Amino acid sequence: MLGFSYYLDHTLNEDDKKYLQSMQQHHFNEIFTSLHIPEDEPSQYATRLQELLEFTNDLSLHVFVDIDKHSLKNLPRDLTGFSLRLDDGFTNQEIAQLSQDGPVALNASTLSEQDITELRDFKANFKSLEAWHNFYPRPETGLDKNWFIQKNRWLKQLGLTTQAFIPGNETLRGPIYSGLPTLEHHRQQDLLASALELEKYGVDKIFIGDPRLDLTYQTKFYDYFNDRVFDLCLKANPNFPPYLVNKVLHNRPDPAAQVIRVVESRGMNALNKKIVEPLDTIPRNIGSITIDNQKYGRYMGEVQIIKTDLPMDEKVNVCGHLDQASIQLLPYFSANTAFRFNYKE
Repeated sequence: MLGFSYYLDHTLNEDDKKYLQSMQQHHFNEIFTSLHIPEDEPSQYATRLQELLEFTNDLSLHVFVDIDKHSLKNLPRDLTGFSLRLDDGFTNQEIAQLSQDGPVALNASTLSEQDITELRDFKANFKSLEAWHNFYPRPETGLDKNWFIQKNRWLKQLGLTTQAFIPGNETLRGPIYSGLPTLEHHRQQDLLASALELEKYGVDKIFIGDPRLDLTYQTKFYDYFNDRVFDLCLKANPNFPPYLVNKVLHNRPDPAAQVIRVVESRGMNALNKKIVEPLDTIPRNIGSITIDNQKYGRYMGEVQIIKTDLPMDEKVNVCGHLDQASIQLLPYFSANTAFRFNYKE
């Protein structure tokens, strides 16, 4: 499941509403927000949360509110329709009681075996408990990958739904503006590649931590998580076969170790009745797109995406290159993986 973040540092406006609608249309189904209410203005934050809940209810977007014990006490009793992501101050007995009323998200990173024992002793409803990791605004403080994998494996063995954050890109959250990832190396990584990595580790819910994700990435996420199609961006090249652009293509069912072989390419070239002359038979670096020329006989017209650096071959033309973001997706290709080439905007 995909989710995203919206913060209550301002009143919900028309631009926010358009963004929430767009994210919902691209199948982001849950929202994270934070409600640490200052003592001098509790009603303002409660009003903003109420406005958010009224609008998201019509979109069938479920809201999780990060809240500490103090802020929960200051929240109006008649404010309902959201779930809690518990921050500081709650005892395991209180958490067990809250779990009887609906979904409750706990801090995945600090949850211990002793906590689990106490929650069982207090008869917590484990079907309602989720384990959510933090995000880390300051560079160099995000979680270590290996520790995260072990922790997430343990949480899954307990039967808990797990969640983690990746950064956004259109608007980053201040005051540091360095992204809000759970894993440190995701701060510099392609966003979809980061989400795929979390999926590989068994994370159930993947949330955008920052306030905004741009429309290009909303589409990339929708195309992959809804249709399982990768959107790959090409650098401009006049020699790239135009009949391959904006078409759903596939890797072979018997995937090669070093290249992605485009199943449809030889047939498409045959329909175009084009002789592929030798041209740009240069070294094939990772992310290169190649087409076999006439020297390869019956393989002429086969298009490949290069997954590891390969030497030049007089029988193979280099006809294009992927951008760096798309190259980061190549490790997630397997048998029959679907993808689409488009030029970078």
